[in-house]
Amino acid sequence: MPVASRTAVWAWVLYDFANTMFAVTVLSLFFPLWVEESVGGGGAFISAPGLVNAATAVSALLVVFSAPVLGAVADFRQRRVPYLVAMTLAAVALTAALDLAGGVVAGLAVFVAADLAYQSALVFYNALLPAVSAGRGEGRVSGYGTAAGYVGTILALLILTYIVQNGEALRSFLGPLGGWLETGDDANSNAFVPTAVLYLVFSLPAFFLVPDPAVRARRPVSLGLAYGDVYRTLKNLGGYAGVGTFILATVLYTDAANTAIANMALYGRVVFGMSTGQVTNLLLFSTVFAVVGSAVFGFLCDRSGPKRTLLAVLAVWLVALVLAAGAVGPWMLFVAGPFVGVALGGMWTVGRVMLVALSPPEKLGEFFGLFSLAGKVSAVFGPALTTVLLFAFGGGPIGYRISIGSLAVIMAAGIFFMLRVPDARPGDRGPAALDSPAARAEDVGR
Repeated sequence: MPVASRTAVWAWVLYDFANTMFAVTVLSLFFPLWVEESVGGGGAFISAPGLVNAATAVSALLVVFSAPVLGAVADFRQRRVPYLVAMTLAAVALTAALDLAGGVVAGLAVFVAADLAYQSALVFYNALLPAVSAGRGEGRVSGYGTAAGYVGTILALLILTYIVQNGEALRSFLGPLGGWLETGDDANSNAFVPTAVLYLVFSLPAFFLVPDPAVRARRPVSLGLAYGDVYRTLKNLGGYAGVGTFILATVLYTDAANTAIANMALYGRVVFGMSTGQVTNLLLFSTVFAVVGSAVFGFLCDRSGPKRTLLAVLAVWLVALVLAAGAVGPWMLFVAGPFVGVALGGMWTVGRVMLVALSPPEKLGEFFGLFSLAGKVSAVFGPALTTVLLFAFGGGPIGYRISIGSLAVIMAAGIFFMLRVPDARPGDRGPAALDSPAARAEDVGR
């Protein structure tokens, strides 16, 4: 590939800036708090943590069946940007629709659809990394994107928290244009429409400026062909050296990380009685370190290789989870926060570079679909396990501590399997390509 232009790099980076706003609003903070305000008190099954984790598990299960097929379709067509555009627009529309959902049941249904569209868009976004990092270093460009995402998180927290906390004043100031703003217990819903607008605006450069080159001839495709190709890839996954082990490690470490992030706001609220302002400050504090972790681990990834760098990231995650589960007061969450931030930024920066290093370039979309599948299998298992533990031990502080503590064990298992992944580097046609079924067939042909 030709060296990517700076314009293409920053258009791709801005998309990360955009989609992380969705993640902080819908997945981590304002939607879970909106559910808690709507549900109020209740038992384990009808508590806010139980409902949010159950809905997250449902959306993740849908992604399990759709993401690899979407990636296969993109590989057949050798086009990714059109699918990125379609899925992003769907996620934007559904985010805005959360403001109109009304009841909790309708809100959870819209949440599931919005998360499905958001996660599907990431399959195509991540598969564009080789095109925008050509000649510039996959680790650094991936790190720029992740860092920009967390800058977007900080901006979103500042802007959206202000809107949520000042709904009445803003409604009076805007007059007829402020009719969508709520006051009182429903104020957390004020974050949904601004999030949709910001998500769309900062996604637009990627729609028009990111290159979408083909690495093989485009071929016609149907859903049957796409499912068949995914089936053959899964059947022969052992022939792609290191990919299967890496996918298993990804299932485990993303299970622990994503479940921890999804429960961060509610953990602080339930265990320590933290206010929305305190939780927001914790997220802001942690996110500053995520920006640093993204940039630093991106540089280390190009210097030391993705495997060694990712192992360092997972070790930091393990420390963070132990600190959070054993916290004796809110101040300890602020101690764990920097570890969470650094590890979260590094995980997303290095994980996708590791997959690029292991994958055959002509199947990158499908393999990123499997990468997303791994994340979503973990997102089914993690929230489901949390829901079960909350039910078994009660939805209060003890149950929540046990749930978070179990994530440290899962993270340790992810490290165990990551140690068995080959030490591949992007650009050297990694072991998966060299030992793939297609490569062996070429050798036989010779």
